[in-house]
Formats: sequence, C-alpha cells, structure tokens
Amino acid sequence: MRLAFLAAILATLAGSAQAQTELRDVGCAGESGLRSIDETTLTEVIFFNQSPAPIRTYWLDHDGNRKFGSEIRPGDSYVQQTYVTHPWVVTKNSAKVCIAIYQPQESSAIVVVH
Repeated sequence: MRLAFLAAILATLAGSAQAQTELRDVGCAGESGLRSIDETTLTEVIFFNQSPAPIRTYWLDHDGNRKFGSEIRPGDSYVQQTYVTHPWVVTKNSAKVCIAIYQPQESSAIVVVH
C-alpha cells in the first residue's frame, strides 16, 4: 500500500506544471478565530490519506462555520479546488474532532494525513 501511495503522489506531482509543497498544520486550537476572507486567488489542495481510517475535510466559511468538503478513504487522495484565504479542517471519520487545519497557498500544495 505504501508503494502505491508514493506512486500516486509522484504521478500527481509529475502532472502538475507547478512545484507543490506540503502545507503545514496551523493547529486546531485556533479554529474559532479562523474564517474564509474572499474568493480572489484560486488554488488547489491535494489531500492524501495515509492513515488507517477515513478522514473528512471541512471548509471554514465566512462566519467560521464548518462546511463538509469530502470523505477520503485510507490510501486515497482528493483534489480540492479552493481559495488562498479558505482554511480547511481535517477530522478522523465522522467524529468531527479536529486533527489538523491547513491554510492554502497561492500555488498548488499537498496535505498528507498519517
């Protein structure tokens, strides 16, 4: 499974004209102070689930409320079109307990959940 996962990452990176970097977790503690600002700069985040359980992604809207994005099974990935000022929360399964928050950047980036 790990080999297939790495092959998927390499295929995704090879298909992109831009270099992709891995986003850093900005921390769940600050979720209450985060919200989306505007829709000026379009970008994408590629979520890779390398954990043994499904994960869910949630966009934080303009009021800071979670809006369901996707559920990603173990070993799968998902390309999320988004904007630079739109934070994304990742949870395990449907528990909705935050495990990480990511702030997109201007260039396409990846998130790997372990």
